[in-house]
Amino acid sequence: MILDKYDRILLDALLQNGRASFAQLAKLINLSAPAVAERVAKLEASGVITGYEAKVDLSKVGLPIQCIIELRMGSHGNQQAYDDLWKIPELIQCHRVTGDPCVIMRAAVDSMPHLEDLINRIAQFGFSKTSIVLSTAVERSLPSGHLVPQGRQESSKERKPLKARADA
Repeated sequence: MILDKYDRILLDALLQNGRASFAQLAKLINLSAPAVAERVAKLEASGVITGYEAKVDLSKVGLPIQCIIELRMGSHGNQQAYDDLWKIPELIQCHRVTGDPCVIMRAAVDSMPHLEDLINRIAQFGFSKTSIVLSTAVERSLPSGHLVPQGRQESSKERKPLKARADA
């Protein structure tokens, strides 16, 4: 699917607030609410928009410790190893990467003993190195400005947040 300027602005707005109403989005891109609804439906049907999700503050749900785990598997892993990693509930992300390590994971736990237990369970897969996340300096779904058409780029400080979707 080729994205036009309206699609790009629409996606950028939805990344800022996935609960924005079609009416709010319509005002932003100067189209009617039905036209926006049709565009969103096409973006969903084509797989550009793969879903909507809530952002959760992990510390407020009892998981104050986040970590990055680098894993070096003996044979760059096999599908069974990745299937077994999938079964570890503390893992939030698991990326197969080039180089050494061959897997980089993000996990969340409730305590240091829980983290130690997680590290011990991951040790069966190979050599691991764990770093505790102190803070997150940058968190984006896409590179900044990637969706905004030329001539309309604005810094993230200039963006006006949209209100929550009421007429979804």
